[in-house]
Amino acid sequence: MLLKTERLVLTPFDRERDWPDFVSGLVLDRVVTRYWADFADPGLTDADKERLAADEFIPWFAEGLESGLIAWTMRTPAGEFVGVSGLMTAEPPVGGTDPEFGTLLASRWHGQGLATEAGRAVMAEAWARLLVDRVIIVLDSPNPASRHLTDKLGFRLDGVVFDDAGTSYLVFVADRPGIAPNGFSGADERAKMPR
Repeated sequence: MLLKTERLVLTPFDRERDWPDFVSGLVLDRVVTRYWADFADPGLTDADKERLAADEFIPWFAEGLESGLIAWTMRTPAGEFVGVSGLMTAEPPVGGTDPEFGTLLASRWHGQGLATEAGRAVMAEAWARLLVDRVIIVLDSPNPASRHLTDKLGFRLDGVVFDDAGTSYLVFVADRPGIAPNGFSGADERAKMPR
């Protein structure tokens, strides 16, 4: 399975092939991890960070794959690691059956529109293959780039949820093309209209 965009080649995340680049390009990049609460402790070593990331991301990607959700590794056509973009299972405090979209981009690739380019390809592939009516994005930190990406990909604010500690999370939703935010397709709405 392969997705190609103008500047990227996306393949399903493979632990053997992609984990070393994931660690060096994302996990150990302070710009990428500056909003990750688990990484706030300045005493963490690189080995600690890799272990924390492995404990979170590898099971999350695998759990999503069991449900048909793909975390895609993004590379340039020359093979340079760019990041990861894809759909995963929604985690608490949101949870539920709606898949969650996410993107992590190595900082050297920030500001070039690659997250949007990959996100559009990932969403198009998901709508074509999966039987889901909506996809969510959950933002748990004040990351302006992530917030901007939600707009560029057509997500709308759906609400705010709180975890047990009282931390707020913004939930954004994108409905399947042709499905109105109320859950009805245009055909459903036309069928209700008087003739």
